[in-house]
Amino acid sequence: MFCPNCGSNNTTEQKFCRSCGLNLKQTAISLLAQFPNAEYTDLQKKERMLEKFGNIAFTGFGVAIITAIGAIIYVILSKMVFSGTQPFAGILMVLFIFFAVLSLGYVVFSQALKEKREKLNPRLNSQKANFVPRKPLTDEAAF
Repeated sequence: MFCPNCGSNNTTEQKFCRSCGLNLKQTAISLLAQFPNAEYTDLQKKERMLEKFGNIAFTGFGVAIITAIGAIIYVILSKMVFSGTQPFAGILMVLFIFFAVLSLGYVVFSQALKEKREKLNPRLNSQKANFVPRKPLTDEAAF
């Protein structure tokens, strides 16, 4: 990789130019994005495979959880509500389970949306992470 400031040859692992001291981190990232090496493409392939595996695993887990919740609601309805022993308590338990599942779904989907947003715009997120509020250069106090 050549330094965009002075033109000297540097490796992509270097953080600063050996000749002029320019920060090469962003240059190396953009260079690797344009011309990925074998390790980088292999890493991307493994990340995609891991994401597919995770989607399959979480889908199966979600189906199992939904089935279990359905069975619990069925037992509560059949033993408490339809038998007439404790209909009010049974309805409250079913409502509690229903709204707990809705709340959990909201949290999961909200986090997934946040991760997708961060993936689509990583530059904006890195700027937010590196933002440090500074003091004003001049004092506003009266002389």
